[in-house]
Amino acid sequence: MNYFRGDDGRSSSINLGPGFDYKLLGRFSSSFSFNWSHNITDNQFFGRFTDVAGDHYTFAHLDQHTTSVTARLNYTFTPEMSLQTYLQPFISKGTYTDVRQLSANPRADAYDDRYAPYINPSVTTDPGGFNFKQLASNVVFRWEYKPGSTLFAVWNQGRQGFVPLEGDRNFQGDVRDLFGLHPANTFLIKMSYWLNR
Repeated sequence: MNYFRGDDGRSSSINLGPGFDYKLLGRFSSSFSFNWSHNITDNQFFGRFTDVAGDHYTFAHLDQHTTSVTARLNYTFTPEMSLQTYLQPFISKGTYTDVRQLSANPRADAYDDRYAPYINPSVTTDPGGFNFKQLASNVVFRWEYKPGSTLFAVWNQGRQGFVPLEGDRNFQGDVRDLFGLHPANTFLIKMSYWLNR
């Protein structure tokens, strides 16, 4: 667990990351970890906008939540044969508010004097946010079919989605949405043979 606070109390971050390992009879091992963070960043860069007055470098207040679960399961059938699996759903989402631009004195001692209002209703009225979700999984089968010679069979699957607003789904709802996304599957076979002279 860790906690941070800065920008005269306007920005803060809290992170929780519990986890545990479990082993059984020397054949089965597993590990699970959970990570949750809540970040509030008052000076998140939002974008550069150009008009007749020139370039405007804008910053916003960002309220962001990130949640992920990592699971690893390993099973050893024999000393020559094993199976390893990995799964991680990852969700990060946030909302922007209070869009403003750098002032003429961005290094001012007073925090509020570093920024100035940005008058552009198309940007500041509803700055939006984001909802990024990703699922990564991996399965590896290993077989040492003769001493020094090994066969690996690997299946990797990834799913990813993004929408430009936070939405009102909880973590379980976002994970369910992940399984509705089109997967990217990769299958690999690797074989080595030991030449003993």
